[in-house]
Amino acid sequence: MKHAHWLLLAALAAGNAGAQSAARPDPADPDARVPETAYRSAFDDYQVHELSRQTPWRDANEEVGRVGGHVGILREHAAREKDTPQKQGDQGIPGGRK
Repeated sequence: MKHAHWLLLAALAAGNAGAQSAARPDPADPDARVPETAYRSAFDDYQVHELSRQTPWRDANEEVGRVGGHVGILREHAAREKDTPQKQGDQGIPGGRK
């Protein structure tokens, strides 16, 4: 049992020896075969996110002015949260813990 860890290490090393790839071609050899490459743009599957559509700046300015500036927006948000009933067991504590 003293040397069991050495035997395990030797077995792992022997198992990994077979996983090594064959000899690689010389990178300085101009006649060396290389795998084909294909260009694929990173934007091929791009989809515009719904929230990335911007409100015209004049409409946004009028909305901010209507509610009384940026602080008014926060007040409206707080009033909406106050009007929505809390879930059972939530009691305003993050995570709903008591």
